[in-house]
Amino acid sequence: MIIVLAACAAQYSPGADKPVGTFNAYVDSDLCSHLMLGPITDARIECSKTTNKQGSNPVLVRLSDNLVFDVNKQKMISPLIGQIASATGQMNIKNGSLKLSEVSPVATATIKPGSADYKLLDVHHFKLTGDSAKVAEKIRHELAMLPYVGEFDFISFMMDGGRVILSGWTVRETNRSSAYNVVKNLPGVEQVINNIEVLPLGSVDMRARAAVRANLQHYLPRYFWGSGSAIKIIVKSGDVILLGAVASQAESDLAYIRTNAVPGVFKVFNMLQIQAAPAKGGD
Repeated sequence: MIIVLAACAAQYSPGADKPVGTFNAYVDSDLCSHLMLGPITDARIECSKTTNKQGSNPVLVRLSDNLVFDVNKQKMISPLIGQIASATGQMNIKNGSLKLSEVSPVATATIKPGSADYKLLDVHHFKLTGDSAKVAEKIRHELAMLPYVGEFDFISFMMDGGRVILSGWTVRETNRSSAYNVVKNLPGVEQVINNIEVLPLGSVDMRARAAVRANLQHYLPRYFWGSGSAIKIIVKSGDVILLGAVASQAESDLAYIRTNAVPGVFKVFNMLQIQAAPAKGGD
């Protein structure tokens, strides 16, 4: 698994929109499809299954290019979470949606080694070496310099040869397009897949963002400073995803409890990592 954080696509033409076809896909949860980039490891499968049980909707990740599809018939793919499936339907490439007509499980052993579909099954394919490592560092730098990415956004990327997959969530449509634009012209980048999701800006979610931040800043002040924080707060239709790192399990549990206590919050997905290093803001 490769996740590259940034303080922080192929861009398809309208003529390629809404084709009907069949493709192989990994059945993921919405949360893990934006967070767990890279090969389908045991850790990713566990993330998919666990967060789906917690309420994260099932989605399809096309094996050939990592494009994420929301489907209209989620019940058809829910039993296949964490597995490979063959999906048929009408694809809207522009908004990443699929009108699903058929789906069936696919045995991993039937995916031909060396094929485009096999890449997500090969952990060695995503190792960065030589020139690819240098390109990745340039991408990381450019995304880190985006001026309007804040604590309510999370943008990550992964390299697949000359292809770059952007993912995560943002409250600004301009962040999504800016991330694509700064990456597409970098030397060594041949194609960009943009899976960054633009989050809803309804009044309920806006109030939840502010309230969760205020609550966490009160109980965990050392992780917040000025207009920034070490904890990312992703809010989508009343659901909250906590990302970043804290120093102890007790602090992680406290963040979950205090977030869950905020009015208007439906579900909390606590994805905070435990790291011994102190937060940047200090006590």
